[in-house]
Amino acid sequence: MTVAITDASFIYRGEDTAALSGINLEITGGTMTAVLGPLGSGTSTMCRMLSGQLSSRGSLTGTVDLSGTVALLGDDPEAQLSGMTSNVGDETQLACRLLGSDPTDAGRRARHLLELLGIGELWGRRLDSLSGGQRQLVALARILAPAPDLLVLDQPAQSLDPQMRERLATVLQEFCDRGGAVLITGHQTDELIHICREVLVLDAGRLQTATASTPFGGIWDSLLDDATDHPKTTNRQSDPLLTVRDLTVDRGSRRILDGFELDLRPGELTTVTGANGVGKSTLLRALLGLVDRSAALTASITVSRLGEMIRLDTLPAHARSAHLGWVGQDPGLQLSAATVARELFHAAPLPPHRRRDRGQVRDQRRADVDTVLAEAHLTEVADDHPFDLDVPRRKDIVIASALMTEATVLLLDEPTIGRDLAAMTRLNAIIESFLNRGGAVLATTHDQRWANECAHRRLRLIDGRARS
Repeated sequence: MTVAITDASFIYRGEDTAALSGINLEITGGTMTAVLGPLGSGTSTMCRMLSGQLSSRGSLTGTVDLSGTVALLGDDPEAQLSGMTSNVGDETQLACRLLGSDPTDAGRRARHLLELLGIGELWGRRLDSLSGGQRQLVALARILAPAPDLLVLDQPAQSLDPQMRERLATVLQEFCDRGGAVLITGHQTDELIHICREVLVLDAGRLQTATASTPFGGIWDSLLDDATDHPKTTNRQSDPLLTVRDLTVDRGSRRILDGFELDLRPGELTTVTGANGVGKSTLLRALLGLVDRSAALTASITVSRLGEMIRLDTLPAHARSAHLGWVGQDPGLQLSAATVARELFHAAPLPPHRRRDRGQVRDQRRADVDTVLAEAHLTEVADDHPFDLDVPRRKDIVIASALMTEATVLLLDEPTIGRDLAAMTRLNAIIESFLNRGGAVLATTHDQRWANECAHRRLRLIDGRARS
């Protein structure tokens, strides 16, 4: 198969500036190509162009000649699944079944792909019980099953642990060896980028080859530098803000967390790494009291506030949120207001007050919102709708909302997903400011470089327990 893009440009309806300009690119069977660019550079638009999803969204000029079938995996790790099935086996077979494949053959293909991707044991699992990375791999298996000619993957590794990324790299290489072609786009370099035959840079809608003089400008390099292994130091003698003892979570016969223990101190960023599905997100949700009713949980969770020790495990989730600010993997689930500023204004109830003082209280809240907007580098988008912004910006809004609650501990679930260099710098500045005020942060991540460079303490979750 061959893809030939010649002098292609695209402008979204209602916009003045082209999202893509003068794109020339050829992709042939048996090859992997990467197109990297900072947020807003047009990488996702290029994916949509190749998959034929732009015709109703604006004006396309130039030519896009493509022989063969195309399968697209989008950039939202929480919206990869079809919504038509409830378990892994049915989801993985879905594309083949819709194309009329024999049920036996569809099942065989699906099981084979799950095994190749290292998640064969998930066949009978419910989709809503999977981690973000597991859902991403299941979605990939679904689109791979019908054997397309071209795979278009927008940030395919962002929710995967390093071992899973290496396994995915092997599967994609085997796909190319059989004559398929792969285009990968993203804002970060990772293991997949290093096996691509050609790596191109997209900047403000224009495509160019990366060279010594035109490097990966604005791209975050998530690959671990072996020379960088120096955790930051904090005052280990200070009393913990958050103390967790014997946190155990069971779901059916499966033990997810097994006696997990943690002391989180002021000014400390602690990162938690571990394989996809090991329980990192469950850990954060358990601390906040958000595990589903099918799970059995026991723990002692204590937070220190103004010299008082408060037992959180005896409190409902809404009461815990005054102490623990939670930012999940999908920021869209935590946003509801029409503008960024209104989202922050309503992030926490107004303090008790007399009716005659309401104007003064609201004025103080607006001043607090302005302060947090500046701290989170959101002032310039204060009047924008949150869903008009990129996913990292949306996650920054949720972090800012947590700051409005005056929580002393932030729980960040995969905060680095989808970030380019500028967005990583912004995240680090927000965290540093919070830590300097005496707060503490617990963050799950697959970004080994970020954990090594920024964390004061690094934990790895293995078999439900924390290992330093």
